[in-house]
Amino acid sequence: MFGIRHPHICPDPRAVPDSCVARICPLAAPVRMLLKGSSPAKVLVASTSPDAVNHNTPIRDALREGFAEVLGAGAVRASPLDLAEEAVADFRPSLVVALGSVAVDAAPLRGLARSVRRAGARLAFWLHDDPYEFDYAVKAEALADHVFTNDRWALPHYRHPSVSHLPLAACRRTHDRRVRPMAERTLDLFFCGAAFPNRIALLERAQGSLSGYRVEVRGAGWPAALPFAENIRLEPAAMADRASAARLTLAVGRDLDIANQRFRLPAATPGPRVFEAALAGAPQLCFAAGLEILDYFEEGREILLFDDVHEIADAIARSRREPAAFEAMAERARARVLGAHTYRHRAETILAAMAA
Repeated sequence: MFGIRHPHICPDPRAVPDSCVARICPLAAPVRMLLKGSSPAKVLVASTSPDAVNHNTPIRDALREGFAEVLGAGAVRASPLDLAEEAVADFRPSLVVALGSVAVDAAPLRGLARSVRRAGARLAFWLHDDPYEFDYAVKAEALADHVFTNDRWALPHYRHPSVSHLPLAACRRTHDRRVRPMAERTLDLFFCGAAFPNRIALLERAQGSLSGYRVEVRGAGWPAALPFAENIRLEPAAMADRASAARLTLAVGRDLDIANQRFRLPAATPGPRVFEAALAGAPQLCFAAGLEILDYFEEGREILLFDDVHEIADAIARSRREPAAFEAMAERARARVLGAHTYRHRAETILAAMAA
């Protein structure tokens, strides 16, 4: 499933034969993960940018919970970057996972790396803004034992000898909702995200065909010309609640680069919102910018794809005609995430990669 360039890493223990898992994946051993020698694994999850400018701190907490499900709560801690060096010295982890963006020049990443080396631990970076910030990735490559990138197409463009593709995921505690009957849903269409130019253009083109439907768009930077859009940032749980209340949740990626001049890489891997909304029990209509999404969800059974704005209104109308089919689609997508795309699964993959 995940693209792996290291020759001895199994991307997902469930995707390879048992003999292979037993040989290279400590996840096959019960309960305690061993990263090296005979010491039980202890993991510190740290951010890569200060919390004052980090809008993705909930992902740090979700990954900590994922590791805790695997290793036990006492074997895992999370820390903001500002306190990470102190946390390393106090907790003495065997693995530090630095999660986030490395675009902030003032972020003390070298200090974090030095503290990890002093503790005798290993340092992995999980960069979650590829390819939009790929030109900054060299900072992580200079410090990491292993790099995880959220984008599959970015993977072959790294120079580091140990790099893996690892998409973001969903958090069971935050996003999991029952699949509500269509008759109970108060929205026809929901979208949550920042107002990147491609998203604005798409919804402006769709606006006429959506009149008469209950549409809700939330995020930051939306123009007043879109009457159904409000500039309100939703907490992750609130986003899941709204997605759960919609007949359809829209999934549209971004096209705004921050530092992607070297290779001008197009984004390939869907963002975390697709997994989050699926876990919230939302039938999803996903803009077909690429086909990698079909590695995670089956089109027509777990998600719907579209490439023309007029298909949005058509899909809403279909959800009214075929409510049972849309409820079943949401159930299958939710089951897919529970089986393969929570932060527990990502924690397992990280541990397997670092132990190989």
